[in-house]
Amino acid sequence: MEEKFEINDVPMNLEEAVRLADTLNYRHNGGFIVAVVQDVDTGEVLMVAFMNKEALVKTLTTGLAHYWSLSRGKLWRKGEESGHVQFVKKVYVDCDYDSVLLKVNQIGYACHEGYRSCFHNKVYG
Repeated sequence: MEEKFEINDVPMNLEEAVRLADTLNYRHNGGFIVAVVQDVDTGEVLMVAFMNKEALVKTLTTGLAHYWSLSRGKLWRKGEESGHVQFVKKVYVDCDYDSVLLKVNQIGYACHEGYRSCFHNKVYG
C-alpha cells in the first residue's frame, strides 16, 4: 500500500511545488484536475473547481487557492474580485492522482451567489 499523499506545508518553494504538481494526472477536460474544497475546521464542502498545473503550483507556492476558469479560459485566484479568499492549509491527492482535496480557511463566501457553500441547493433528503 502506498503512503498517503498529504501536503501540510503550504506555501512551499517553487521547485518542490513543481515537483509535486508534475506527479498528477491532468486528464479532465483536456488538461485539468478536479479540486474539491473543504473547510479545514468543519469539513463542510465549499465548492468544486478545476485546476491546471499552473493553478496548482500557484496555490502551493502562495497558500492562496487558484483555479482555472473554464468559462473565462484563464487562471484566477479565489477572491481576487470579491475578497472572499481561501487560505490553503492542507492538500490531499486522490488514489488516481487526478483530483485534489484542498482544506481551507474560507474568508467570506465560497459561492459567487453569496452562500458560504456552492452546495446550498438541497434536492433530496
